[in-house]
Amino acid sequence: MRVRSWLGTVIGFMLVLGPMETSCYVAWAQKAQNQQEHQHASPHGGQMVTAGRYHFEMLIKDHKAIQVYLYDDNLKPVALPTPEATLYLRLPGNKNHMLTLKAAGSSAESAWTTTTDVLHDVQTFDAALRVTLDGEARNIRFTYKDAHGDAQHKH
Repeated sequence: MRVRSWLGTVIGFMLVLGPMETSCYVAWAQKAQNQQEHQHASPHGGQMVTAGRYHFEMLIKDHKAIQVYLYDDNLKPVALPTPEATLYLRLPGNKNHMLTLKAAGSSAESAWTTTTDVLHDVQTFDAALRVTLDGEARNIRFTYKDAHGDAQHKH
């Protein structure tokens, strides 16, 4: 029980303070200076954000599967630079979860993926993807809102 409590405290601390970027702490809801929501249509229908010269697409399927794709400036798939990425979730009620995403798929259509039960009946949440790109640790922030709004889902 102590380990679970300690782990929850550490994850909560990390999410509250936000990761260190350019020598200062960034608030959770604030996007990094070089990150913005992307205006182009996403290749898989997920949420697109940009960070520097990269584009990220987060796709949630059936409130269980999470996929994050990586693209270049021209929305061409980029080979994933690491076999794993970490996704921090902030769910309603200030519940925090940490998930490990693993690379899956062919090089042209690879994504970091995982499945989880914590998104069951969740209509909105914030997420921060922690990944190393070009030798630099990055935090890519997403805000998920279910396209069906308050509609009932069959799980």
